[in-house]
Amino acid sequence: MEIWFLLRIVGYMVTAILGQTLDPVIPGFPVIPGFRIFTGAIALICFGLGISWILSTVRIFEGIVTIKDDLESAGDAIPDERLTCLIVRMLAHYRDNRTTIRTMILVCTLGGAAFFVLGIANSLKVLSVTSGGFAFTLDNFLLIPAMLFTLGISLASLLSSYYFLNFAQTWDRRLNEIEESECTLQKTLGLDEQ
Repeated sequence: MEIWFLLRIVGYMVTAILGQTLDPVIPGFPVIPGFRIFTGAIALICFGLGISWILSTVRIFEGIVTIKDDLESAGDAIPDERLTCLIVRMLAHYRDNRTTIRTMILVCTLGGAAFFVLGIANSLKVLSVTSGGFAFTLDNFLLIPAMLFTLGISLASLLSSYYFLNFAQTWDRRLNEIEESECTLQKTLGLDEQ
């Protein structure tokens, strides 16, 4: 019941923005005047958050692509100084965007889990449970593409989260190694006593 209600609300939000429905009639729930305005406002907020999410993702990937292009333009015989400069640029880029990348990991994981639950909920609508077992009903075959699409989004989101996590762990490890080297250098030079 709750999943159906949430799916119905999300569907209503999309159609409310497009102006295709009147106030929703949900069995068991009273008609709320102004519900269209409320859900429209929530839909606009979610739309704005989605656009900002895309822009921050593009900004991070543009920085990585720029560094990668500089590396490829140097050719096979790249001098050590140039390679060190590119590594430092990548470390600085990661350090500047660390919180955004961690947020991306969290949102991708939560989004993947939510889409997985929605895909499972759609798959349960395809099956009819009877005393003799499971059966497909002819009317519910139209739900299969929606289920596959939702599960595909879930898989893509969870894979993105996995790759972002590996990326973050690799660069966090490198930053920790640099910090340890800095501490060792300060001890060697006697700068930590000041």
